[in-house]
Amino acid sequence: MVGYGEVLQTIGAMVIFSLILLSATSMIQRNTYMQIEGELEQEVIALAQDIIEEARTKEFDEVSVGATAPPADIPGDFKTPSTLGPETSGTQDDDQNGDGKVTRHEFDDFDDYNGWEDVVETEHGEFNIRAEVFYVDETNFESTNTQTTFKKLRVYITSKYLDRQGSGSPTLYSLEFVRNYYAD
Repeated sequence: MVGYGEVLQTIGAMVIFSLILLSATSMIQRNTYMQIEGELEQEVIALAQDIIEEARTKEFDEVSVGATAPPADIPGDFKTPSTLGPETSGTQDDDQNGDGKVTRHEFDDFDDYNGWEDVVETEHGEFNIRAEVFYVDETNFESTNTQTTFKKLRVYITSKYLDRQGSGSPTLYSLEFVRNYYAD
């Protein structure tokens, strides 16, 4: 009987050790997942910031592109809310790739980013990016259907690898920037 007690103690110790090992493995897996998710989120932020910084280098509105003097009627001379987006004159200069669309590198003013979409591939995978630009009210920075001296750029980014809820649909990230005509 004495031999069976030692065997039972050994089996009990093995069961306890297995439970501890299973818990540790689960914790390591969870930490690895969180680390990868953090790296992907940093990539999302970097991509959005690149687009925002690039847009900030452009003129506020098409009326000020190459202009030697400010528009006579501010904000009345700015593009109407329904026409925000890239301009296409149909010339070869505006359509370098021949598909009828102006590419991001051909944008010359802030609102040209309105409606722009692309898929960017990085070392962390593919990211779907789209942008919208709209006029915002000067007091609460909410969207408005009138021309103002403020425009907001909102950049949306998704990736199939960023599925926080485990639902199978990627998490939508949104970063935004408000630009003032007079702050240039």
